[in-house]
Amino acid sequence: MKAPRIAFVGRHNSGKTTLLVAVLPLIVARGIRVGYVKHAHAGFEIDRPQKDSYRVRRTGVVQTIVVGGGQIAVIDDSRRADELTLDGAMTAYGRDDLDLLVVEGFKAEPLPKIEVARAALSTELLCADDRNLVATVTDFAVRPAVPQFDLDDAAGVAGFILSRIGVPAA
Repeated sequence: MKAPRIAFVGRHNSGKTTLLVAVLPLIVARGIRVGYVKHAHAGFEIDRPQKDSYRVRRTGVVQTIVVGGGQIAVIDDSRRADELTLDGAMTAYGRDDLDLLVVEGFKAEPLPKIEVARAALSTELLCADDRNLVATVTDFAVRPAVPQFDLDDAAGVAGFILSRIGVPAA
C-alpha cells in the first residue's frame, strides 16, 4: 500500500526544514512510521571528497551503497529523468512499511501541500492557485480558504496532518 503523502513547500529559507524538525517528532511519537524525501537543487552532493566512497564513485560506477552503523546510504548516479522524479525515487528506494511520506519541495507534484511563508521573504504564496494547497504556515494573513498556522505552531500542524491520515487526536 502506498503511504499517504504531504508536501511542505515554500521559498528558500522560509523555514520548511525548521518546521519539519519540530513537527515530525510529534507525529513519530504517535507511533506513525514516517518517511521523508527532500528535493535538492542541481549540484547536490551527499558524499565528501575525503571519503573512500567518493573516490570510488569517481571511477565511473553508477551506484554506491554504504552500509554501517545501523544505516544504509544509496547513491545512485542516475541519468534517467524518470528516476529523478518523486514517484521514480519512491519506486526504486521507497519502503513499503510507511504510514506517511513527508515530502519537502517538489512543489509541482500533484500532492497535498502545506506552504511555509515568511513576510520577510514575500507575502505572495507560491501555491496560492494550486488546488492541492491544504494549509499554510505563515507570519501574515493569507487569502486562500485553507487552514492557517503560525510559524511556531508545530503541534497544530502535526495535529492537522494526523487528522488527514485518520489518526484521532491524543
